[in-house]
Amino acid sequence: MLVFCVVVLAFRFSALEGTVAAQSAAPAQAVTKQPEHLGAYSDWFVRAGLTCGSGATYSAGAAKPTAQCGAIAGIMPFFDLEAGVMGPQVKQSKVSGYLSTNFLAPLIPRRYLGNRHGVPLVVGGYTRMFETGHALDYGVAFAKPIDRQRSIQFEARDYWTFSNPHQHNVVFRVVWVIGLPD
Repeated sequence: MLVFCVVVLAFRFSALEGTVAAQSAAPAQAVTKQPEHLGAYSDWFVRAGLTCGSGATYSAGAAKPTAQCGAIAGIMPFFDLEAGVMGPQVKQSKVSGYLSTNFLAPLIPRRYLGNRHGVPLVVGGYTRMFETGHALDYGVAFAKPIDRQRSIQFEARDYWTFSNPHQHNVVFRVVWVIGLPD
């Protein structure tokens, strides 16, 4: 019985000693992870992309389905140049090539632009439709980062042609954007 009590006391003492030693050891320093900036609008100065979408064109009570595809070259954080083709249109032209200047404004503070959840944007600019005329383009977008160099952007945009007759080309677009090294 005495041997049993000595063994139990020795076991408890060694367990207590291990607990005290573990508590007295210096705690591991917390690793602070720097946020990774992601996506097209975090820190890219130059970017390129492709866009395609479909929608409808409306003018004076008539409507027709339409499609659009183009290429984008972005310089500076929120300025894009775009060229492509759109059609058919309800009035003036079956198919029209276009050249567009687009300005984008984020709807969140600048410090959150590189987050992994995405960036809501307001989009606007001037478009020259070669077969149709001048147009004002405006809409909303959501840019979702895929990784550090690629983003996908979803847009709803209206190309309002204000020549006679007025015409709205409403398009839902998907834009694939790639950041180019500086």
